[in-house]
Amino acid sequence: MKIKSGNTQLNRVTFNIMSQRIQNRLKLLLAIFVVLSIGFAKPKISLYLIKFDNIQNDQVTEWLRDGFPDLVREELIKNGGIQIKNHADLERVMNNRTLLRGDRSRQRDLLLLGKYDRQLDEMKIRVQLVDIATWEELDKRSITGSHQDISSLSNRLVETVYTMLMPLLPIKKDPTLSAPQYRTYGMPDLAKELTKSIDHGIDLLEESMDLVTGAKGIPTDTDPDITGEWVLDLNVDNQEQENPENEINTKMLLQVLDNLTTSPYKVTLSKPRFEYDTENDEQMNVVLSVTYSLKENIIKDMLTSLPYSGLRQDGSFTVFMFDKDNFNFPAHLTERFKTGNHRVIPVVRFFNNEGKIVVVIVDTPEVHWYSKTSKNVLFVPTHHFSPLIDFTIGGWSLQIAMETVKIHVDYTFTMKVNEIQQLGKVSLKFIPENQLEDVLNPLL
Repeated sequence: MKIKSGNTQLNRVTFNIMSQRIQNRLKLLLAIFVVLSIGFAKPKISLYLIKFDNIQNDQVTEWLRDGFPDLVREELIKNGGIQIKNHADLERVMNNRTLLRGDRSRQRDLLLLGKYDRQLDEMKIRVQLVDIATWEELDKRSITGSHQDISSLSNRLVETVYTMLMPLLPIKKDPTLSAPQYRTYGMPDLAKELTKSIDHGIDLLEESMDLVTGAKGIPTDTDPDITGEWVLDLNVDNQEQENPENEINTKMLLQVLDNLTTSPYKVTLSKPRFEYDTENDEQMNVVLSVTYSLKENIIKDMLTSLPYSGLRQDGSFTVFMFDKDNFNFPAHLTERFKTGNHRVIPVVRFFNNEGKIVVVIVDTPEVHWYSKTSKNVLFVPTHHFSPLIDFTIGGWSLQIAMETVKIHVDYTFTMKVNEIQQLGKVSLKFIPENQLEDVLNPLL
């Protein structure tokens, strides 16, 4: 009986030791599972995009309240770690705060606030990133650029928002690991290892940590079935290959864009008014009244001739949207709008009775023209005109914004009375901005 009792005690001790070892292994395996789960998880950011604030209620730039968020949405939606939300989603969260995720390490709800204002040709955009759960300001930035180069300004805005978001996105440990590899470390397979030694479990843990963090590295030329990595060489030329089915629509679009960029305006010149200079009897002020507007048939032609993907109208504003589902955007077209080669500048020239140019007025926001002088003509740089049509092109869409209003401008300069009597005619011509130097320098 004593021997049996002793054996029983020994068995109990052995059982307790084995039980403790199994518990330790289970804890280790659970740790492995947690580590791997964290490594392969793909936490997301929910980014709420709402209309930007037009600080000065500038009607010329009102369309950008939707335009700027739309461009940001178009680019960020390609990022799998960012989930885009709209104004309706924000209202839903505001009315029910319990919808906000509790686990902030896996999900964050952020709000992007934007506002902009324009001073002559200069436009300033301010953006602010806010954590909705705590209303903490995470980041804020400002961008300044030319109102006449919305494409460049929009690209910088998207880059800025990306810069603000990137530090907040959880690091993806190894996005190329395949599903079979994940299952290799899943609980069903790991349960079979319970009878193996703790040392082997530690080896598995170290190996998995190396794999997740990339410490050992993954050769790019090995078998994908082994590494779980598939590689595709990206050929930009092939990626940007035009869709032959869109050829007809693209041809019509290019014709319309040529008309919109070369001759979109209707101009009315009134006879100059002559006003005596109260400080000098030998001089008079010449006032030339000009009215700018878009040609009446432009919007009608756009509505009837092209299959637009979106249309937004707000009072005198109309915004057309075209995407790559129906159109090809050739590289020269994208380059033209991004570099601003489509922009035109009004140039007014007064001729004397002999046909010689005696007065040149250039209506431009470019500052360097205001420091120029001339001995050949009376040179008058000024800035009153604002474009009534604007183009914004991105990777997959083109936006054309138009404003059906009239711009009334009075161009004024002073001349001697005897010189005014020799004035014969006046002309106004739109000169491409990139050709302005070539046109004006010979005259000056």
